[in-house]
Amino acid sequence: MVFTQPAETHPWLNTLLSARIAGVAVFLVLLVAVEVVFDYQRAETAAVRHSDAVAFGSNLRAQAERELNAVLFLSNGLAAYLTVRHDRIDQTEIHAVLTELYRNSRNIRNFALAEGYVVSHVHPLIGNEKVLGFDYSKSAAQWPDVKRTIDSRRGTLVGPVRLAQGGTGLIYRYPVFAKGKYWGMLSTVIDVDSFLRTAFEEAGNTRYEFAVASREGGIGAPAVFWGNPAILNSPESTLIDADIPNGKWVFGVRSKETTLDALYSVTLRIVSWTIAALLGLALFLLMKNRIALAQLALFDSLTGLPNRRLLEDRIHQAVSRHARRESSRCGLLFVDLDKFKAVNDQHGHKAGDTVLKTVSQRIRDEIRAGDTVARWGGDELVVLVEETDAAQIDQLVVRLREVVTSPILYGSQSLRVGASIGVAIFPEDAKSATQLLKIADQRMYVEKQGQETQAA
Repeated sequence: MVFTQPAETHPWLNTLLSARIAGVAVFLVLLVAVEVVFDYQRAETAAVRHSDAVAFGSNLRAQAERELNAVLFLSNGLAAYLTVRHDRIDQTEIHAVLTELYRNSRNIRNFALAEGYVVSHVHPLIGNEKVLGFDYSKSAAQWPDVKRTIDSRRGTLVGPVRLAQGGTGLIYRYPVFAKGKYWGMLSTVIDVDSFLRTAFEEAGNTRYEFAVASREGGIGAPAVFWGNPAILNSPESTLIDADIPNGKWVFGVRSKETTLDALYSVTLRIVSWTIAALLGLALFLLMKNRIALAQLALFDSLTGLPNRRLLEDRIHQAVSRHARRESSRCGLLFVDLDKFKAVNDQHGHKAGDTVLKTVSQRIRDEIRAGDTVARWGGDELVVLVEETDAAQIDQLVVRLREVVTSPILYGSQSLRVGASIGVAIFPEDAKSATQLLKIADQRMYVEKQGQETQAA
């Protein structure tokens, strides 16, 4: 019966597989570590960026509120004057007051004073003539806001809105009440572009871009009146609300460094992955080299068989195992290749190497997976057979003589060698591994001498 290839070739494959697994494991562990570090760094960067964006947005809000409060304070003061003087307003006096306020203010396009719902005074008049005589109650566009302001009895800011005199502006309306009854309306029209330039002239920043939107009444989608509308819809933006009279402004702040950071992050990640791969490969190559050195130390480089050192260790282990069981037997076969020297002399060492490798493979195919065939040295091979008896050993000897002496094809030539085999069985022939080897060697030598005598 022909058996499969013995187990002694498997450890090399298994250890090589272990080296591959170790290399891949190191790569994966480093890869996970890199991703954990990147996730932590990304979270940290996001937190810092969000904090900086909030600080930047808060500064924008503070500047806008500063400019807006200056206008509102001015309008509230004028409204207080009208409340006191509503019954004795002098055209010359009101004109002088409005002229002085306009000259000492900034970002104001015009003042408009309505007695009841009709605008009766405008300053400056030039460019705003269309406002004079404008009736709020008949304006479908402005009346709802005016009505809401009157009902609330407090100032409201709307806009940017399209103005009756043309263009757009922010309108701060303040209702004037006399003796508890509505008397009229003071409207301060703020020039949007001038106001925003003044509010944000110090807000230039190479790291952030921003947009400002108005959410009328604090509800609905914000209407952007400064900056890129896409900023308010970007998931990378930070949104900051600012309360204004009767509504809200929304500041959207987004980092300009996102694209650069992403490129830097991808580059750094690729470099880290490459380093992880190189370290994994280095470990694999190191382990492979060590395995190769171990292979050279324990296996014959020509035939791939265990060498003398490994064989002696296996024989000692086998003897120790079988010594613990009385009925257990193991056998040792010492095989010497007859006429091998003649092959080397006549056909060269390559032919001899071919013979050794072929014979080794044939013997390996004839023994069981749990048995061992080793190269003892030169043209001598040793077979360790476990869990056997004398009859099985005799059958194996016959098979080995047959496969060893079968012709070996080398190029166009057919080479032949013979086999001298010495057998020793534990425990009948020897009680130790050393004795077992010695007796098998002696019996092989006796057989070899007998064959040489017959040949002579």
